[in-house]
Amino acid sequence: MKPELKGTVLKTHRTRAYANKIAELAQTLGTPTAEETARIALFFGVTIARDFEITEKMGLVIERALMAGHEIRWNRPFEPDEEVVVTVTLSDVQDKGPNRMAVVESRFETPGGDEIQTQLSTFILLGGAEQQETAA
Repeated sequence: MKPELKGTVLKTHRTRAYANKIAELAQTLGTPTAEETARIALFFGVTIARDFEITEKMGLVIERALMAGHEIRWNRPFEPDEEVVVTVTLSDVQDKGPNRMAVVESRFETPGGDEIQTQLSTFILLGGAEQQETAA
């Protein structure tokens, strides 16, 4: 992972909380609270554009990475078919022994700037710190 990108916006993406995607997720969950859960857990910020652009930009080697945590803080659920602006930032990078840890913040807002939710995704790149030193 690239510690020099700490604090950098990796991607800004405009999308929609599509009602049909909420319904699909709710059906897949199949629980009494599935619809409410689907309106909270609709997106995973790190893969917001359904590609590896963000992980490639931050130098995260998926084959050597572990997901160490995922936190969702929400102000409210997504509304069906509302427009959403997602800003994904590499908020922290730290070396812990031979491993490198990174925290990716994904902020979901309305086009007017009202925060809907923030996700913090923590990754550990095994041997990441050593690999960075070897590459230098």
